[in-house]
Amino acid sequence: MVKSRFVVLQMKDIVRTGIFIAIGLALLIALIWAIMPRSGEDAAAHNFIPGTYTSYIILHNRPVSVSVTVDEDSIIDIVLSDMAETQEVFYPLFRPTMVTLSQQVIEMQSTNIEAPMEAAMTSRILLDAIDNALMQATLETDFTPQ
Repeated sequence: MVKSRFVVLQMKDIVRTGIFIAIGLALLIALIWAIMPRSGEDAAAHNFIPGTYTSYIILHNRPVSVSVTVDEDSIIDIVLSDMAETQEVFYPLFRPTMVTLSQQVIEMQSTNIEAPMEAAMTSRILLDAIDNALMQATLETDFTPQ
């Protein structure tokens, strides 16, 4: 003869188990996302057409150029130019931020870098301009700026 057993589960135990399962799945997804390579993340992974490419930023109703020089597989130089005196007065962080960013981009060979907190918006504008110039320089059509 088979004896039946009754299992009594309290609702709080079921909810607690569900929460732990959800947290575990979220951590697993975050881990997979962190280790998966993303396309366009590293500029060195792309082939460039050697040369100097320019992107423009409009500051105080006047363009400022961001020139990026590349060879076949690396970023060589990044320069901010054509900045008028009035623009430097109204946007004093642009030149020093560009110096910092250009050093980091050339060292890392990527625009996926940590922007200085004191100039976060300025850094984002300059990195977007660098990405636009790199997009002009790339041989691949699937390059997406960071």
